[in-house]
Amino acid sequence: MDTFTQLKSDSDCYHAFIEFVRMDIQGERRLVNRRMISVFLWCFLLPTFFSLAILIMIKAGILPRSVRSVADWLILIFPVVYSVYFLSSQVLIDIPSAFKRGAIATALGQSLKESQWRKQVCENMKKDLTFSAPQWKWTIASYRMDLDRLQNRNRYLTALGGAMFFLIIQGLDSIANPEEQKVAWVKDAVFGWIEASNQDFSQWIALGLFLLLLYLSGSQTVHYLQRYLCCAELIHIQKERS
Repeated sequence: MDTFTQLKSDSDCYHAFIEFVRMDIQGERRLVNRRMISVFLWCFLLPTFFSLAILIMIKAGILPRSVRSVADWLILIFPVVYSVYFLSSQVLIDIPSAFKRGAIATALGQSLKESQWRKQVCENMKKDLTFSAPQWKWTIASYRMDLDRLQNRNRYLTALGGAMFFLIIQGLDSIANPEEQKVAWVKDAVFGWIEASNQDFSQWIALGLFLLLLYLSGSQTVHYLQRYLCCAELIHIQKERS
């Protein structure tokens, strides 16, 4: 078999593997989408909407200017409420069983569940994907490269989200107090915007929570996809032994 035919065969195997992963996580996609929508809703859309509504009502004279401080706290409250809810549903619910059985026993119980999941997925992979050992090696290497690319993309989107959220905060402040938003480029042309920016502590906390939730959501997706990489590696080990 020539090199071109071998590469085409390996590429076909990788496409078949990706299709298997896509079909297997089809049911989980709805849960991931709801989680991403919830992060966007609670950490971006709702704080922005209520802050803009309050600032517009202040500019129109419906609300007194003293209410402006509430807008800053709204940006902070919504991410905190969502974080507490998510932490309660994912972590705090296991605390009673951890006290009864111990933290180590609880962690081992989760490992057994993961083992059962890997066993089921490996059986389905071996049934649907009849690859040779070199083809599994090619597939594993290609999939690992794509996961690294997704992780780098997650970091890039987190940095981009931070820049956008910062500009939105500055825009809201300029709407509320246009006479106070005079940027003075002094001392350092690179860091002058930091010195001229609003140093409201609640805004920086909200920005940090938003970036943390955005990064963790993307990392959770990559972590879930890595589980299939582990299954492929287990099958590859079995192929090499046989």
